Amino acid sequence: MKTKQAYATLPHVSGFIDWLAAQLDSRTLFNHQYVERRSRKEWSCDSLFGAYESYSWSFPGNARLAYNSGSCSTSNAKALEALRQDLLASGTDDTLVLQAATDVMAWGGVIARNVGWLKANKVGLGRMIQEVKIALIQKDPDAPVLRSKALRFNAGMTKIYSLICPDFLIYDSRVAAALGLLVVHYCKAKGLTQVPSALCFPWACAKENENVSAPKRRNPSTGTLQFTRLRSGSHHARWNMRANWVLSQVIAHQAAALSPFQQIDAPANALRGLEQALFMMGYDLGHAGQVSNG
Repeated sequence: MKTKQAYATLPHVSGFIDWLAAQLDSRTLFNHQYVERRSRKEWSCDSLFGAYESYSWSFPGNARLAYNSGSCSTSNAKALEALRQDLLASGTDDTLVLQAATDVMAWGGVIARNVGWLKANKVGLGRMIQEVKIALIQKDPDAPVLRSKALRFNAGMTKIYSLICPDFLIYDSRVAAALGLLVVHYCKAKGLTQVPSALCFPWACAKENENVSAPKRRNPSTGTLQFTRLRSGSHHARWNMRANWVLSQVIAHQAAALSPFQQIDAPANALRGLEQALFMMGYDLGHAGQVSNG
């Protein structure tokens, strides 16, 4: 808790929260568009909630957990709730946790490397995940388990913790890209020429062929507003927690009380909806927020 409060008092953290809460439903600030590479169709939104409304993530069905394949926010919410309940019910039983975690990776399309690691580390897996969960719930990035060099925390594991920890969002390359873009908008609105260190949410590259003809842009840096690269492990965990704190406070802010995000039905919630909006925007930043094309 002390660590969380220390972050909350860093320069520009409260200012960014106030600004984003007031701008959350802006119909001009968050206009965004790109071409989805597989379908070659243009995606666009005129607001953050509009991005949420057009959320799409195709996932396979799961006979064991009795949910069908889907892609919309409603079907994803049902799948995630089933996965969440399964993870919670698994407790510290390594076999059950391995199965539950593997199913989460299948939903998220991140089986490669992750499932191999889970299988190789099956013994003690349940206890390890519970220890990390406790540290995350306590909001203590300096907890030994979160500072350990053995900690596995990446785009795959953030999905697991987002399901078993309250108010914990999935911090992957797409969410990181869009969150950085929001910070760029904030810096421009406030006349800042450098990204405040507390808001320098690190970014990660899209997983794609190095020789792809139209690479997706996930780096929100522009001009003198520069962001650092995301590193797996404790660095990822720390910034995931900071993103949780900031966006949770935005949702709870009085200025956001009447936002349509507040009307999202269970089992999803406003924070998950905002995460999904960022996920959609962060697919490709293109030239959004840039001061030049350089």
